[in-house]
Amino acid sequence: MGIKRPISSFRSMFGLKCPRCRKGKLFTRRGLFVYREMLKMPENCAVCNQKFEIEPGFWIGAMWISYPFVVAIEMPFFFLALFADDNNVWIYFGLMIVAFLITWPFLVRIGRSAWIHVSIRYDKGLE
Repeated sequence: MGIKRPISSFRSMFGLKCPRCRKGKLFTRRGLFVYREMLKMPENCAVCNQKFEIEPGFWIGAMWISYPFVVAIEMPFFFLALFADDNNVWIYFGLMIVAFLITWPFLVRIGRSAWIHVSIRYDKGLE
């Protein structure tokens, strides 16, 4: 049998796994595009008992992680609206809102996952 290698940090982050053990789930509901209870998380990891909310206000940093992605998604629509004819401005504005609403759950969850992966390191001793 081969040696069992741990999940990479990248896969752990996009798989919404605990950064310490890379096995437990960060959110109670699975998936990146979840609209109901999108931010509901257990207090601790079910596998390694890592506390997820390290301190009050910890998740504010996750907004700073997801902010550049929101800007990158919205800027093309903004420039299209800026240089559009008078009739098309509202179409581009509407498309900007729709794009935001579709990608919002993904960006919020990935922002939280990236933020906690930056803050907590993988523990090889938990394998």
